[in-house]
Amino acid sequence: MKKSLRTSLAALAAAVMLPTLALAQTHAAHEHGKVAVDIAVEREQLTVAIDTPLDNLLGFERAPRSAAEKQAADAAVARLRAADGWLRIDPQAGCQLQAVTLESGALGLGGAPAEGEHADLEGSVTYRCTDATRAAWIDVGLADAFKRVKVLQVQVAGPQGQAKQTLSGKNRRVVLAK
Repeated sequence: MKKSLRTSLAALAAAVMLPTLALAQTHAAHEHGKVAVDIAVEREQLTVAIDTPLDNLLGFERAPRSAAEKQAADAAVARLRAADGWLRIDPQAGCQLQAVTLESGALGLGGAPAEGEHADLEGSVTYRCTDATRAAWIDVGLADAFKRVKVLQVQVAGPQGQAKQTLSGKNRRVVLAK
């Protein structure tokens, strides 16, 4: 993930008294079909960060070249920005969407300009919550929103510790550490 997103997640980890948040740094490199998902839970905030090859979202991983590719990229960005459509948090936490940040040089969304044929997209979704620590689960519907997504490699950091999960098939539910 980009340094700015890693820094934000590390700050969240510090806020929930974790020794370190090595989450964003431990995912495997660029791999088609897989999305790295990092979740940081603190009392009043929940952050979900993603790191994915553009191929998972668009079927290509470079800057769009045609009008059709540009339209597909715009639709994917709009779908990601509408995070409540692909993320669902246990209502016990009382969370409301606060911000969505996306970075992809290939799509002109900040970050370094795209070079080559292996571009990625990093993003973070921040929720303001009544008490995020009350959430028992989060449904991550990226595989429903983007058919090329096959596996979610999830890492969670929160007051109860850290956990890893791999989701595939129809399983979209991340069980939060309790």
